[in-house]
Amino acid sequence: MARQLSRYARAGQMIRSFMREQRIAGSVRGQSYAGGSSINIHVEDMQPVALQALERFARQFEYGSFNGMEDIYEYNNVNDDLPQVSYVFVNNNISNGLRQAIWDFARGYYNGLENAPADAIEAGNYYCPNFDRYGQQVVYRLFAGGYMQNQYWDFVNGVEEEMMA
Repeated sequence: MARQLSRYARAGQMIRSFMREQRIAGSVRGQSYAGGSSINIHVEDMQPVALQALERFARQFEYGSFNGMEDIYEYNNVNDDLPQVSYVFVNNNISNGLRQAIWDFARGYYNGLENAPADAIEAGNYYCPNFDRYGQQVVYRLFAGGYMQNQYWDFVNGVEEEMMA
């Protein structure tokens, strides 16, 4: 008799397969608990566009979403053709190397950071008055994209050089 995999295990396999095809390094973990199941996807240093594609793919394995206003789980994404779970979490962690590269970019690109510490870890507690934020928040917002029109990722990918030419 063939071993029957749980829904979260089958969904995890499909997500892992997608990640392999896209050459995305990371881990996929599923778990089941009273009242539901979930999948946690962990990746590192992923650019916002690639992360959005992974999130879009992974969301199809989620039954629905939690409605905090009414304190209920709404089954608004049910697909009987796919193994689905209650929640899918995609976590994009930043490495220390990329954190430093983004901080170096911010210090050279934006005004008002001339007196900021050179080390990204020390910059975490440095208040940046021009941004009304601490250094760690500036780094994370540049990393996550969407903040300041993706200027860090455009710089890394050569978009600004192409626009200037």
